[in-house]
Amino acid sequence: MLKLVVPSLTRRQALKAGALAAAASSLRPAVPALAARPEALFEMSLDGAVEARAATAGWHTTRVFRAPRRFDLVGLVWARGSHAEAQLRARRRGGRWTKWVALHGLGDHGPDRGRLPAGTDPAFVGAADEFQLRLKGAPRALRARFVRALPTARLATRLGRRARRAQAGAPPAIIPRADWGADSVPPRAGPQYGEVQIAFVHHTVTANDYGPEDSAGIVLGIARYHRNSNGWNDIGYNFLVDKYGQVFEGRAGGVDQAIVGAQAQGYNSVSTGVACLGDFTSIAQTPEGMDALARLIGWKMALHAVPIDGEVTVISAGGPSNRYPSGTPVTFDRISGHRDGNSTSCPGNVLYTQLDQLRSAAAQFAGPSIGLSVYAVKEIRGVKPSEVSGYLRFPDGSAPGGAAIDVEYLRSGSTTWRSLASTAAGVDGSWRATVELPASGQVRAVFAGDPARARLESPPRKVTVLARLSVNLSRNRLRLGQRARLTGVADPATHVRLKLQYRSRRRWVTRTKRLVRVRGGAYRTTVRPAWRGKWRVSTQVGRIVRRRTLRVF
Repeated sequence: MLKLVVPSLTRRQALKAGALAAAASSLRPAVPALAARPEALFEMSLDGAVEARAATAGWHTTRVFRAPRRFDLVGLVWARGSHAEAQLRARRRGGRWTKWVALHGLGDHGPDRGRLPAGTDPAFVGAADEFQLRLKGAPRALRARFVRALPTARLATRLGRRARRAQAGAPPAIIPRADWGADSVPPRAGPQYGEVQIAFVHHTVTANDYGPEDSAGIVLGIARYHRNSNGWNDIGYNFLVDKYGQVFEGRAGGVDQAIVGAQAQGYNSVSTGVACLGDFTSIAQTPEGMDALARLIGWKMALHAVPIDGEVTVISAGGPSNRYPSGTPVTFDRISGHRDGNSTSCPGNVLYTQLDQLRSAAAQFAGPSIGLSVYAVKEIRGVKPSEVSGYLRFPDGSAPGGAAIDVEYLRSGSTTWRSLASTAAGVDGSWRATVELPASGQVRAVFAGDPARARLESPPRKVTVLARLSVNLSRNRLRLGQRARLTGVADPATHVRLKLQYRSRRRWVTRTKRLVRVRGGAYRTTVRPAWRGKWRVSTQVGRIVRRRTLRVF
């Protein structure tokens, strides 16, 4: 198994490495074999693939299609206004079929301006000649769009290795564009520069069954699809990471620059986008892939003097796929999933659950500019022991082992920080402690300083303590005029919002509402419905709601 390890770099080293990589790319002679060829991206019409009667019968499997030429990636395009879901499998003629792969619909990423294409992202299937579809719906003007990228990418990779050996330099930590064949798909225009405040994590929704030697071809295929099929300036992502830990430079302009991509519509100018090769809807990113993500994002954020921990508020630029209208202030974690800002399931359900782990790991590679970091879960259900952790690095490079760390807490609405726990940093600078938060607030880590080193504070991290809430009724059937005793637990809370509602036709109508005081984590009161029929009691603390129904006769 190939694993490309990305070393932790200082800002000066990173800038030097970026300059060397750019210089090497500019000195590399043009190679005719890598020139863009007309057959690199081609298509075929699929009109009639789904009959009208089949379109109304749910999923329909088409006949086997023979492509005009061999291909590696394939996607679908159709007329605007059409809607469909699609799956695909492929094979070399007479060979074994790949597994069925869901084709992810386009439209949830792209440039901040311009119309989005109608169709799907491409799926990597390896070298194939034939394919078959499963379709739901009957899109108009349906076409298959193919990319052939593996031969060009493999040649570029071999030439890149030779060039690096000739320069007697170590292989770059980030595989440069020229080494995956980007010379054959040059940008339409020069790069635009913004700023990096957020790192968005994506997945490409391509097949997970690929070898390390295929990754460059997948990246090249995506670049050709984004540029030549979608009509974008260049590949949309700033970086791409495969499951073996290989990191690829994406959009042109320099790995050390704040390049505006086409990866998170409405936020491209304030973010960097990293795409994981594969589909992580139901499987996790590999340890090698997570390690590469952490190293890359930690380095990139430190390069732009951005903390890994905490949140940042930016202004949405809007767009059809954006969850927030233009001009809306939106608060993100510094490392966020694509779905946090856009209407999409990206980066997949399982990878999305790995983002907290990624935030913690990326702090290790963020460089000394961070100083001290803290990691804590964003939400806790009830008052209970919870673990916080982080990393300590001194700007002078001195050993952090044994340094005292104090975990402090600021209750929402208060102005005074108080200590919750004390611990000590390990040899590698990592630390952890167990705390119990009495209510929602902020947590930070503090190194108080010593004779040789100044005080350090981590950026605060917001933690929401959700109430444990329950509600019970003494009876659920009452005679008119009787009362029902209501009891429950609400911790932490000072009051419970109570609503008594009755059923009127197809909706619930509020009859009364009031605050019920909580004592010792519990509450009690009574309710008396005013007339016969179906009633409902709702109790609420924050965004936690519990309900019970009763019948009055």
